[in-house]
Amino acid sequence: MPAKKPTPPDASAPWVKESAFSGTELSLPMLGEAIATQNFHATPISWHAHERYELLMLLGGGALYEFADGREFELAGGQMLLVPPVHLHRPSQDVRTPSIICAVTFQTNNAGSLHSPFNSEEQQWIAAQFRDCSPGKHIMSPALRHMARTLHQELVKQRAGPRTVDAIASMRLLVACIILEAARHTSGIQQTGSANAVARAKEYMENHFTQPLQMNEVAQKAGCSRAHLFLVFKRETGMSPNDWLQRRRVKRAAELLRTTNRKLEDIATAAGFSSAQYCCQVFRKYTGKTPGEHR
Repeated sequence: MPAKKPTPPDASAPWVKESAFSGTELSLPMLGEAIATQNFHATPISWHAHERYELLMLLGGGALYEFADGREFELAGGQMLLVPPVHLHRPSQDVRTPSIICAVTFQTNNAGSLHSPFNSEEQQWIAAQFRDCSPGKHIMSPALRHMARTLHQELVKQRAGPRTVDAIASMRLLVACIILEAARHTSGIQQTGSANAVARAKEYMENHFTQPLQMNEVAQKAGCSRAHLFLVFKRETGMSPNDWLQRRRVKRAAELLRTTNRKLEDIATAAGFSSAQYCCQVFRKYTGKTPGEHR
């Protein structure tokens, strides 16, 4: 892997840059893997689940993760997704913006084991914070974001060149601190009024995306002003309500292209686009392909 960041390729080719270290390599038994990725386009990843907890920390860009039970989580830079063990999930393969992710998989049931950075009491407290967690999105604290970015840089650097003793020690401590900080975040997090407004807006758009929609109408259903909706929606999802709506329409168009032989004009109307030409324009913007190439 080259140390110098390569130039992103054209929109027709996905590019993934990945570096991973196992718990064995870092002498940290509670760690499964620490992973650094940079994704410029969606890459095919099948449904999967982990035996450990997974912490996905988005450092830049945006990402959409879907779960087998129907839940979806849109992540923007500065947000993290906690995935408990045995929950089937995958990154969305339809619409995904460029993203920089630092991920950590870990277990909480090895208190007192050799090389553990935590004693038995501390390990029990950490395990208690994660024990009853459901898949959920959280905002990273400045400290957690800084640690995740530093770990991401070290993972790439050490995988690309000769490993150094001090770097391995540094990564081991960073992983431990990240797990501890994430445990603090999962304790007592409640959905805010802003998050409720975003949830109402998304629900309304989900139920009406095939129809012409005005953002004033969406804001009214969300119980806030149009300006406030754009502010909190961007903060919660990393995109505007209009952007979310277009992505939803593209996703529907992609489904119809894969599963039917309907004409593009019919698909565009069924997905909520005003015309086939506009459908082509938006579809290519978000997927890097024309509807014909996707089909």
